[in-house]
Amino acid sequence: MLRFFALLTLAVLTSLTACTKIHDPLPGFPKLVLWAWERPENLSYLVPSSTGVAYLADTISFESDGLHRRPRFQPLRVPAGTSLISVIRIESRSPLRPPVGDVVNEILRVVAHRQIRAVQMDYDARASERVYYRDLMQAIRGKLPRKVALEMTALVSWCQGDDWIHSMPVVDAVPMFFRMGADPHSTRERLREPLCESGIGISTDEFYVPVPRGKRVYVFADRPWTEITYRAVLQASRRWS
Repeated sequence: MLRFFALLTLAVLTSLTACTKIHDPLPGFPKLVLWAWERPENLSYLVPSSTGVAYLADTISFESDGLHRRPRFQPLRVPAGTSLISVIRIESRSPLRPPVGDVVNEILRVVAHRQIRAVQMDYDARASERVYYRDLMQAIRGKLPRKVALEMTALVSWCQGDDWIHSMPVVDAVPMFFRMGADPHSTRERLREPLCESGIGISTDEFYVPVPRGKRVYVFADRPWTEITYRAVLQASRRWS
């Protein structure tokens, strides 16, 4: 009888573990990812087996006179074999929005012929821009090669109190748990939106936040990366895996 209950307990624990396992939308991609923004970044000291890079590749602005594109001008050095994600930043400075097809064409020019695993869209869309953003993402997904994943960054409020991103054609949405001001959200809370479950975005200047285990962690630096900062993040990441 005792052996029966022991086996039953083991089965229940195994079941619970399987149920709480986090789905990985980018299998084989490192669980630690550094965001490399628009500035010179020498990341030649990275360990490619444990660290990927999501680099700002292009910034697209919606202006009153139309669409403006600002490609990455600053150098980025990474070791051979580093897993890469191209980040496309969209800044909306006008209520006028360009045709979706024009934006998609610009994005495809940026990512064409690059050895990347994913495109990550970074667009703090207003409520009035949400339908446009969804249409844009549908069009991007339809044009990207199938082997290139599409993901997005997300405000934490989009993941917790708002369901509007639920139908986005992305493999995941990365909630940004930094520079939230008075936003009361905590990295420990369970987010409602399933797309937001697999990753988390934090910053080196707010590195005190707890990071749930098993997630892919994207780390933003408010100044150029250094090997010392990277080694500290890499050491911390071993507690998250």
